[in-house]
Amino acid sequence: MACPHVSGIAALLKSVHPSWSPGAMKSAIMTTAYNVDNSRENITRLADGKYARWFDLGSGHVDPNKALPPGLVYDVGPEDYKDFLCSLNYSSRMFSDILITHTKVDCSKRPPMASQCDLNYPSFSVVSGTNKVKYERTVKNVGPSADAVYKVKINFPSSVKIIVSPQKLVFSKKNRSLSYKISFSNRLNVMEVTGLGPDKHRSFGSIEWTDGELNVRSPIAFI
Repeated sequence: MACPHVSGIAALLKSVHPSWSPGAMKSAIMTTAYNVDNSRENITRLADGKYARWFDLGSGHVDPNKALPPGLVYDVGPEDYKDFLCSLNYSSRMFSDILITHTKVDCSKRPPMASQCDLNYPSFSVVSGTNKVKYERTVKNVGPSADAVYKVKINFPSSVKIIVSPQKLVFSKKNRSLSYKISFSNRLNVMEVTGLGPDKHRSFGSIEWTDGELNVRSPIAFI
């Protein structure tokens, strides 16, 4: 039932924001989702009653009312996905054969993507054995205020150090885009387990940009 629900919300967003790309709509739905139930407790799994994790929840439970004015969006378009696929060593023939482009793409003539993880996606995945990794993301101000100021809140397990720079995004006009960098590093040789319930191999966190009214949250999985 998730597919028809999310498809309906996407249609609603498109009717209100006809110029938004599919990537912007996806970002709005993901970053405004919530991960607590009606009693403000952590959502549990129906099968065993244990706390649901990010791999169970995804970004959380969709909220169409909050998605309509998401504040910020992580936009991504066809050219970004072409660069991403080139970073995965797709050949020109593979591009022409897949449904994404229907066209030939010469990856040798495209600027290389520094990391496959730099695709402007509204969530993060970090390999636990990595000492330190850095990502860059770009957000666009689509909120009601042109002069918006967003500050970052970080929720992370004690085994991981997360640094976001800058910690404040100051917008001067609507639809302006600003970038930030985020780095992850291990505090311990072996990542300890923290987060929403017991798990022997993974931990979870999030970062949230807020202007005091609108909250833009991105989940982080340490795998």
